[in-house]
Amino acid sequence: MVTRKLLFTGLATFVSATVLSQSAIADSREDIEARIQALNTELYQLRQQLQQIEAPEDAAQGIEPAPLPVEVALEDLSERRQLEQESSRNPFAITTHRTNYLFPISYNTNQNVENFRSITDDVQPDSGEVKFQFSAKFNLAENVFGDIGDVYFAYTQRSWWQAYNTDASSPFRETNYEPEVFIDFDNAWSALGWVNTRNRVSFIHQSNGRSDPLSRSWNRVYLESTFQSGDWALTLAPHWRVPESDSDDDNPDIERFVGYGDIRLAKRLQNNHEFAGQLRGNPSAGNYGTQIDYSWPAFNGVRTHVQYYYGYGESMIDYNHRVHRLSLGFSLNPLFSATGLNR
Repeated sequence: MVTRKLLFTGLATFVSATVLSQSAIADSREDIEARIQALNTELYQLRQQLQQIEAPEDAAQGIEPAPLPVEVALEDLSERRQLEQESSRNPFAITTHRTNYLFPISYNTNQNVENFRSITDDVQPDSGEVKFQFSAKFNLAENVFGDIGDVYFAYTQRSWWQAYNTDASSPFRETNYEPEVFIDFDNAWSALGWVNTRNRVSFIHQSNGRSDPLSRSWNRVYLESTFQSGDWALTLAPHWRVPESDSDDDNPDIERFVGYGDIRLAKRLQNNHEFAGQLRGNPSAGNYGTQIDYSWPAFNGVRTHVQYYYGYGESMIDYNHRVHRLSLGFSLNPLFSATGLNR
């Protein structure tokens, strides 16, 4: 057992020390790829030694041991980085950003009747509607700080469509537009079995594109850090709101309901099932928003997806209105993919 602990500690120390020490001397893509190959070779050798110590009978039969949490995280990091490098070689490559989903069934037990009157005075909003999100990013520049720092432009659009409300001509009840520019810093620092796989600094604008009195918008700068341990992932994303003048501020109290950041914990389960829980809110005001997602493979890369939301901040128009929603549909990009682990 002592030997196992020493090997595990040596593995984590080796990975973090090697990545950090050699990052300063990597001059080209070939250097990075060669370093990754060397790391993979060393990881395999250490795993073989551990296998021989802890399970000699299994080793004799050629049975592979389960990968260590740090190893799983580094493999996911390597896969994501390789995909981004390949896409960057194509000047027209666009990759997924946040989760892309379509929920034909989305039922909210507490619709915002007052704001729906701006669309029609005669018809109430249906509790059932269609919710969907499209999100993509485009690489603008690579390695802006030596051999780290990739700059992206991303766009996310999320809509709530009263598709089944034919009495009101099936209007779009709300659409949120989110362009952003961010810098990603891949990382491999590890501690206590957790690897800080990525850090991101972003400027994001979010609005619903409507005129007064239903206009909602704000600008933010956020710092997002992702930590992974095996099949667990934790994302911390505090944000700072860019100040606006009182005359231009459509929603001066939005932080009272949405708070100052998001926290998400995700788990990869058997057979590529995924679970994620996200929390936002303002504890001092007693206002929270909670989202729970569960998805599993369906067919041809499409996943069946169930989403539950309760609380404030689901959309711009409902930032101060408590939502209680259950949605069922499909999503495309899993969280634990090369382009996943985005909120």
